[in-house]
Parts: sequence; structure tokens; C-alpha cells
Amino acid sequence: MNNNFEKDLADGHKGEQAVRHFGETVLGLRFIKYNDDSAFDILFEDDECHVLTYEVKTDYFEKNIDEGGTGNMAIEYKCRGKKSGIRKTKAMYFAYYIPNIRDKQLWVISVKDLKNLLKDCVYRRVSGGETYYDSDEKVTRCFLIDRYRYRKHFDVYSWDGRGWLLSLE
Repeated sequence: MNNNFEKDLADGHKGEQAVRHFGETVLGLRFIKYNDDSAFDILFEDDECHVLTYEVKTDYFEKNIDEGGTGNMAIEYKCRGKKSGIRKTKAMYFAYYIPNIRDKQLWVISVKDLKNLLKDCVYRRVSGGETYYDSDEKVTRCFLIDRYRYRKHFDVYSWDGRGWLLSLE
């Protein structure tokens, strides 16, 4: 988080555009719309007119491990004392976009599987983002997942400069 809502929002839109491109070019989905409430971020439709929805998290802070990256994914669940992120979404899929590593990555998992993973795996809870106006307490709460340890639960795609490729690792 940038501690600047407008900047965070613009960064989030860039991630949504990346997921839109992925959905259209890799999965062959039809883009219907971006959403502006907590239910989901992107609405697609497949060839049989089935609706698919995605929640998108864009992580501009993660870097390569050799450049000081953490290897973690931060999954938001609370903001300003209210459910948010993974606890609020109605989306079918969760896409975690990491643009600032060498091979820009997109980690995709069903929301149901992500919730089960969070329930069953070892993770940490952390605070982040801006502070409340009257204290030093951070307003956002996140689960941290070690992306290397739990990679097998996700479909991981890398950007090669021309398109999204499924990672085989």
C-alpha cells in the first residue's frame, strides 16, 4: 500500500488490466466489466455464457528475493475494522499480480480453495497500510502466505514480454 488511496486505486486498476488481458488471451474469456464494489473486481463470460468473476490483488511492493523481496503474498481480510478483501469478496477466482519481479507473475486460485488454504495452512497475520488519524495503528490486516511453500495450490503464469505462460515449476 502506498498510504495514498488514489495511488493505490490507480495501481489496482493496472493489475485489473493485466488480469483482463490474461482472461481474454489465455483463457479465451469475454470481458464484460470492471466492478466498483466489494463483490468482485472483474466480470467475464465464457463461450457458453457462464459468468466468471475475479478478485484482483496487485502487489507493487514485492521484489525478487535477491533484491529484498519477502516471498510472501499479502491477502487482505480487514480494513478499518470491517471485513474486506478475501472475507468480503463474492468472486469465484482470486488473481494475485506481482509486476515488480523479473518475470511479472500472476498467481490464480479459486476463492474457495484460497479460503481453505488460509484455514489450513500456516500463515502470519500482519498490519499494513496507512494509520488511523488518531493513532499509529495500521488500518489494514492481511494474511501472509509464503508463495514458495504454497505454490502448488496456485496456477502461476509469467509474462515473457509477448504473453502469459504457465509456469512449470
